[in-house]
Amino acid sequence: MSFPPLILAMVLVIGMGAGLWAVVIAIGMTRLPFGVRVVRSVALSVKELVYVEAARAIGASNLRIMVRYIAPQCLAAYLVLATAQLGVAIVIEASLGFLGVGIPPPTPTWGNMMGGAVANVLIPHWPLVVFPGATITLVVLAFNFFGDAIRDVFDPKLRGSNSPNY
Repeated sequence: MSFPPLILAMVLVIGMGAGLWAVVIAIGMTRLPFGVRVVRSVALSVKELVYVEAARAIGASNLRIMVRYIAPQCLAAYLVLATAQLGVAIVIEASLGFLGVGIPPPTPTWGNMMGGAVANVLIPHWPLVVFPGATITLVVLAFNFFGDAIRDVFDPKLRGSNSPNY
């Protein structure tokens, strides 16, 4: 996690060869530690709650405790993290395409579009850079807003907070 994700993805893509699956695997390998770290910390904190200890006291199996009590609490945190990391994955893919180590050029990607427009320095085609860049920005913002909405729906601490207190 201390290694920059773009450089790690670039090294992995160069090592595996350019292609769609190489980019998917490289981005997945750079994003996986963040999800594992967050889900593990949520699971460790939920494991110590009273209702999990009560389920353990009445003889529930470890599998039942994980599926029934711990996994639903981890789901909200993972969904919010996944939507945020999806935005980062889009930016990494666009960066790899821009640098020329992403998906090969017959396949259209936002990074390939921007990289091809910047490579042609004699004729400035600013729309070929601005519109893919703006689209990347809008898509990443949309996924971040979607993640906030999912957090609002799944977070048990926020349930009923809009109702008046009588």
